[in-house]
Amino acid sequence: MSTEMGEHTPQTAAAGGGAPSPPSLSSNDYVFGFGSIMNTSTHAVWKTTSSPSTESSSSSSLPGVIATISKEFGYRRQWSFRSSTGFTALGVGRSSNSSSSNNSSEGSDINGVIFQVPTNDMPDFDRREVGYTKIRVPLEYITIMDNRHHSEHASSSYHKQANFAFTPNDNIWLYVPLPNYIHYADETHPLLQSYVDTVLQGCLEWGGPIMAEQFILTTGGWSEYFLNDTPSSRRPWLFRKEYNTIDELLKKYEELTYYAERRHPEEFASAFNQRMRGSWNLPRRNPNFTGRDGQLDQLRLRLVNQDDRGKQQQRVVVRVDVAGMGGVGKSQLVTEYCYRNFPAQYGLVIWLNSESADSLVADYRSLLSDMAMEVDVGGVSDNADMNKSTDEIVGEVKTRLFRSRVPWLLVFDNLEDHDLLNDFVPRGAGIRGHVVVTTRHIETEAVDSHGTLILGCFDISESLELLRRSAGLHNVDGEKNTLAATELCKMMGNLPLALGMAAAYMRRCDVQCVEYLERYIASEKTGQSLYGKVENYSLSVASSVSLSLGEIEKESPTTCQVLRLLSFLGPDQITKWLLRNLLSSKKKMDAHLSELNKTGSGMNLSSNSSAMICGFVLAGAALILPACVKDGRRVGLCVGLVAASMLIFSSSATDSAATEQQAHHEDIKRSASISNAISAFEYEESDVAWDLLKSFSLLSVKEGKGSVHRLLQQAMRTCQSEEESQRNLIICIDALRSLWTFKPEEVESWKEALQILDHVKCVVAHALEFELDAIYILKAAQLSMEAGVFSAMALNAFVEAQYSLHLALSLLEKAKLGRNSSSQRLKAEVLHELGRVYRYQGSYNESERSLLESLEISQQVSRKDPAVRKYVADTLHELGVLEVKKHNLDSAAQFLQRSLELRQSLTDTESDSVNASCAATLHQLAAVYVARKPPSLEKAKALLQDALKMCRQIGQRAATLKQLARVTIRQGYLEKAEIYLEQALELYLELYGDNKLHINIASVKFQQGALALQREQFDEAWLHFSECLRIRRHVYAYARQVGVIGTEVSASRKFSVDTNPIHLEISVVLHELGVVGFAQRRFSQAFQMLLEERAILENLHETTSHSNRIYQARLTCLTWLRKCAKELGDESEAEKYTKERTAMKKEAGLKTKEKHLVSESVMLQHKVIDCRLLARQFALEKSDSNIVGKEKLLNVLAELKEEISLAPPESMARAATQFRDTMMIWIDEPISKRRVPILKACDSLRDTLRAHGIQVVDSMIQNKR
Repeated sequence: MSTEMGEHTPQTAAAGGGAPSPPSLSSNDYVFGFGSIMNTSTHAVWKTTSSPSTESSSSSSLPGVIATISKEFGYRRQWSFRSSTGFTALGVGRSSNSSSSNNSSEGSDINGVIFQVPTNDMPDFDRREVGYTKIRVPLEYITIMDNRHHSEHASSSYHKQANFAFTPNDNIWLYVPLPNYIHYADETHPLLQSYVDTVLQGCLEWGGPIMAEQFILTTGGWSEYFLNDTPSSRRPWLFRKEYNTIDELLKKYEELTYYAERRHPEEFASAFNQRMRGSWNLPRRNPNFTGRDGQLDQLRLRLVNQDDRGKQQQRVVVRVDVAGMGGVGKSQLVTEYCYRNFPAQYGLVIWLNSESADSLVADYRSLLSDMAMEVDVGGVSDNADMNKSTDEIVGEVKTRLFRSRVPWLLVFDNLEDHDLLNDFVPRGAGIRGHVVVTTRHIETEAVDSHGTLILGCFDISESLELLRRSAGLHNVDGEKNTLAATELCKMMGNLPLALGMAAAYMRRCDVQCVEYLERYIASEKTGQSLYGKVENYSLSVASSVSLSLGEIEKESPTTCQVLRLLSFLGPDQITKWLLRNLLSSKKKMDAHLSELNKTGSGMNLSSNSSAMICGFVLAGAALILPACVKDGRRVGLCVGLVAASMLIFSSSATDSAATEQQAHHEDIKRSASISNAISAFEYEESDVAWDLLKSFSLLSVKEGKGSVHRLLQQAMRTCQSEEESQRNLIICIDALRSLWTFKPEEVESWKEALQILDHVKCVVAHALEFELDAIYILKAAQLSMEAGVFSAMALNAFVEAQYSLHLALSLLEKAKLGRNSSSQRLKAEVLHELGRVYRYQGSYNESERSLLESLEISQQVSRKDPAVRKYVADTLHELGVLEVKKHNLDSAAQFLQRSLELRQSLTDTESDSVNASCAATLHQLAAVYVARKPPSLEKAKALLQDALKMCRQIGQRAATLKQLARVTIRQGYLEKAEIYLEQALELYLELYGDNKLHINIASVKFQQGALALQREQFDEAWLHFSECLRIRRHVYAYARQVGVIGTEVSASRKFSVDTNPIHLEISVVLHELGVVGFAQRRFSQAFQMLLEERAILENLHETTSHSNRIYQARLTCLTWLRKCAKELGDESEAEKYTKERTAMKKEAGLKTKEKHLVSESVMLQHKVIDCRLLARQFALEKSDSNIVGKEKLLNVLAELKEEISLAPPESMARAATQFRDTMMIWIDEPISKRRVPILKACDSLRDTLRAHGIQVVDSMIQNKR
């Protein structure tokens, strides 16, 4: 159409110029343009030579003025006109006639532009409006917008508005679709991106982003049938004018615009043939599911009743929690509910592993991947989904669910943190959306509102029915068996998990219930009276498992041992390959112990089935003691049980620690030199174990990967003696060491490492709980360190990396090897890696402390072991990098130069390794020369070129090329810089493969943005900086303030900054986006970016110590905010930023005068932190025998007293004094009395430190101890 370009193909010609007030016309006819006609580039298609124009106006466009038709007129704009050319265009319709489910029935204001059309042009205009009729709009429904309202926000080429003098006799026409042309978008008549662009370009041309945003919000009929038909739609910057602003607005309101549903032409044909239908990741249905009919009805009714209560609200998502203790069958109940109601009630069922945010993201990513494969067309699949950030993945799944036209059910299985639902559940549903949660944690509010179904154990009839179905009717049939089954159910507390294991035993071994009950009672040495409460169910599980294991051991003793080993690993991702390696390590351990026994220097660690069963019962009993038993009695009983277990698992000989230690060292050397090939025995035994564990329902398998119930793992660990646990843990450590092939420089090893990462984390955590030989503690510490390196390097998971590295330090402390060179060398490595992780997170003080301690240890060890000089050089290098980040350039140069000289002196090391290390240091020295004022660019360039000649590793070459690009940009060699950046990006993509969201790729994108900005290619600069921001938001997501929304209000504008992690690298790229937006004259967007930058900087100013850099960035940000405010015409806002900047500079001058006092305060803070750490360790000791720890604490307390006397009298000094006084009161008391008051004092001091902006996170490992 002509008003909306009806039957004409949308045009993309350049926009016309502005037009002043036109001369008087013989007749005043006006057309209200509410769509594509707002874009003046479309006027030339139908405008005649008689159309009004002036010398200053374009001959191809009409004069116009921004206006609004009031909603009281009773019409609403919507995507509802079916064009014969095969797409859906804009129309208006009576608000009371709206029949689409995705449109409100209420009217709304319609914003647009009124154009003056010569009367003699109107007949031609009408003839071109095929399918439309025009109606006259009375003047009382027209509002002419103030010329100043939009001009300050419009693009640089916005039109000057005409000064029309409307009279009551003037005709203002609105073109309305005829009834038979009104249809909403569908697969054959989609919305076209080219048409949407034409309309929104018109809005931007006249009124800027504000007018475009109003258009989106006041238009109905947006549809998932949205075709991205623009030329080269995958490279919008080449052909789409204002594409970035348009896409940002569409994405901002994507739940309304279906932005995420846009399809490229090659995808569109089948995009809607493959709906989100069916079931995904749903567990297999249990053929023996028993009872629970009442609970299934309750679950259905709770969902339906909430649906009924929510009918007044559109698209309500209904949630019900199924809560109960582990082993009662929550997941089984919900699985059965899914099968009973799919597809009758739900068109889509999705089952999610919800133990953590990471597992949920992984499932959402897999879901999108599977959907992408389903809609693969012509060899083009939506692999782009896999490169999206976490926020984008979650957002896309939520959007698709929100827009789904089928009822759906989301199951969050084994949810630990209910707050995750806020992030992973959509805010609404198209037809009907239900969420069912299985959890061990009960929310009181949800129970009160009938939102939680509490699931308990079976009743006796359900328990008996489960045994009949699962164990085989012949094993439970008959009066005696029925009585035995009833007694067994009572003894097991009617716990479904225990009953299922018992039934599997009876079925597998063809044992009747009477006989099973006799065996079960015989296995219980502690008596039936211990079954007091239902919640104390560990013993029933342990007893059930013990019988199954007894039978398994008769058939395959190896399988029984495999299950014991699996109890120390992660519960999921269990493979036959893992079993084979466990068996291989067990074989080596058996051979080693056999050799020791022959020489009389080892312990006999073998055990028989009866001893194992007794161990189960004894250990299980300790778990179910009533809560009223006091700690002392509980400990006494546990000691007795351990003593009894040790009698059962008695040793036949004593050992020599020195001899065994030497044997272990020899074993390490031997295992390192022998190939880790798996023998035919391991293949055969692993297959037998796999099948047996499946047949006894101890291992559930899906798609070749097995899972063990966590409750079963807990019972298995509990029922092993201390000695047996130690032995099995050692086997697991050795097995994982053979499987862990991660090498930072070999990218192909990363994928394999990811498969066993969770197993490594579990094993090293358990290693801290047992008294292992020092050599195995060192092995576990080495594994934990390498897991931390992998988490940081390959996954950018810095918080997880930090945890693994702290765990490694705790293990080394546990080993108590003193100044043993191997232990000290490993500790230095761990501290070195921890310093790097702290630097990645922006925690520079913590990084410096870790690195300096690492340097001190390495230097001490290197005096005896020259090979350790390499680690000294590495740590000097890392200290230099840290000083570069802190902009301490002189100090950085000193560290780096020392590192380079030391590395060049390492002639006894492999040349490739030395070259790579030297190249890295040359790279950082070049960074120092670049950062100096004035910069020494030629010197930096020469160093980088030397480094490039020495580089062999992909990542290192990419980093050097990126730095070369930075230098050449500064020198003005832009073409060369572009080549360097392209090469660096290509290398990084090769290195990281599918992990496109890596910090190094973001760094290249930032440099590409800087290059485009220098070339004044502002659209490309915006694109690169936006991609950099997207990646950094993903990488630094851990620094996001969850649950806290940061906003700043300025001149009635409110900007949310809660999506931004609090990290300096985020603020830097936001600043560049603000600069680019300002250059494009998109002042509102620039202003928003700068406000978000400022919010981050203010937070960093309060919580970090690298204050000089933050101070300079804050000053610069305020300068740009002032410039934006002036361009937006807000003088009061500009003045406010001027005053803030002046006050900041004045405050900085005062702080300089107080610098000496601050220095003393910092020294006190350091001493307080050290003293508090020692005090916590002292309080958490298990016995009073650590005399050395007490003396060390007393020495530090004396040093603290001296620092208090030197520091200024402020809150930190007062808190330190109170802490020291408390310590002196309790330090000589026994551990039972001193622990609580000392820990309380530590907590109080922690609060004071945090109030001073010092981040204090107490180790979970310490808490466990």
